[in-house]
Amino acid sequence: MQEWNTINRRPWYQHLAFWTCILICYCIANIELHQSWSELLITYGFKVSIQAIVAYYLLLLVIPTYYQEHGGWWIIPQIIGLLFLLQGIDITWRYYFLEPTYPITHASCIARTGHLGYTERLFDVLPTFFKNPATYLPPAGILIVIQYFQKQQEIAELNEQKRKSEIDALKNQMNPHFLFNTLNNLYVLALKKSEQTPDVISRLSEILDYMLYRCNDKYVSLDKEIELLHNYLSLEKIRYGRRVYVHFAKQIDHPVQIAPLLLLHFVENAFKHGVSQELGQASINIHLQTTPQEIQFSISNSIPGTPIIEDRQAPIGLRNIKRQLNLLYPKRHQLKIDHAPHHYSVHLNIQPL
Repeated sequence: MQEWNTINRRPWYQHLAFWTCILICYCIANIELHQSWSELLITYGFKVSIQAIVAYYLLLLVIPTYYQEHGGWWIIPQIIGLLFLLQGIDITWRYYFLEPTYPITHASCIARTGHLGYTERLFDVLPTFFKNPATYLPPAGILIVIQYFQKQQEIAELNEQKRKSEIDALKNQMNPHFLFNTLNNLYVLALKKSEQTPDVISRLSEILDYMLYRCNDKYVSLDKEIELLHNYLSLEKIRYGRRVYVHFAKQIDHPVQIAPLLLLHFVENAFKHGVSQELGQASINIHLQTTPQEIQFSISNSIPGTPIIEDRQAPIGLRNIKRQLNLLYPKRHQLKIDHAPHHYSVHLNIQPL
């Protein structure tokens, strides 16, 4: 029941301000029809009080229960019962207080219904289903609409938080073997006192700094992602040496933004499934191009002649990449994968926001 309720989370003074505004509007609109301020405040103070009770009854009990139980016929007799209750309150208030106390103000009503007794007026169907709902339910309708949009905003915020959490989880699924292998290579280079050691440390530091601190935004500059790919490729070239040939062609004519670490997953898969199991010469070809309307990315890698069983399955993380694309670029991307006997290629077109 509390999942739908947002009205009871509002501060009390906001509720008070809302009903005070309703009362003031009634008084200003009907000041010429009444003989005194006391009559005005008593008449519409009672009316606003009934409106408030009806509104909170609907907001806190009827509607939340209806949503909790996913609908139900029982709401119909509840509403009908509420209408008859309003009829009883309205007729009793008018018959025993308003008309006897302020006969001048209610002279026209007395002339029209004075010949009817209390019971006859009480069971008059027309006011029950038409007049009283129009009198007592509009403020409730306003609050229901306000609460509905507040709830929709909450749902949108929760979905955004959930989506962001899921994207963060997907971004953080970079293959840990890369880090371990790089550290092992760094250890070997340090033992050899290789001149490449400072470069490896610098590039690894840049990658970790970018992944941990500089790619927390939803979208980042494509130039930053290209720099990340260059650092990653440099480290993998040091790791595999002459066993891998990498060609990275790019044509960036238009500055655009892209989801961080998205392209890195495809490059990582190319090394994982195209180079790590290759005993001979492996190759990876990467092409990146931008237009005012699109980011075009393609990557292809050779496949070992005798792949192990694991490589017959979908590349690791591919489902996560597809999920991330659906979250970040719904209906704004095209992903084509070609798994041929001797090569594996991916073509991705993205319409940047």
